[in-house]
Amino acid sequence: MSTTNDKTVSKVENKASTNDLSKSTPSRQQRKMRPAADIYETKEGATIYIDLPGVAKDGLDINIDQNVLSVEGEINLDTPDNLKPTYMDIRANMFSRQFTLSSELDINKVDANLKNGVLVLSIPRSEQHKPRKIEVKAA
Repeated sequence: MSTTNDKTVSKVENKASTNDLSKSTPSRQQRKMRPAADIYETKEGATIYIDLPGVAKDGLDINIDQNVLSVEGEINLDTPDNLKPTYMDIRANMFSRQFTLSSELDINKVDANLKNGVLVLSIPRSEQHKPRKIEVKAA
C-alpha cells in the first residue's frame, strides 16, 4: 500500500515495461527497470521503500539534485551459460527511479539502508516544518 501527499513526495517517472520475450525490444544493455516503491509520510518525514532484488550496495547510486531524488544502479542477472530462459520477470540489468521531494524535507539528512533486497530511504522534515507544541504560560 502506497500513501503519499502530493505536497511532500511525488513520483516523477512513470514508464511501463513488458515481460513478453517474443516482442522486439532493445537489448538488455539499454533497458532500465522501474522498481516498485512504497511511500509513507508521517509528521516526522517521509520513508520510501524500493524493491531491489539482486542489487548489491556497490551497484547502487543515490543522488539528490534540485529536490529530485534519483536511485539508479545495476542488477546482477547472472544465469548459467547452459541455460536459456524461456521467461524472465526481470530482463533489464539496470534500474532507475526518481522522486520529486518537497521543500519541507531536509535533503541533507537522508538515511539509506539496503537489506534483503529492499532499499529504505528515510527523509526527515526540516525543523521549521515539524509540528510543534506551544507551551502556554500563566500570567
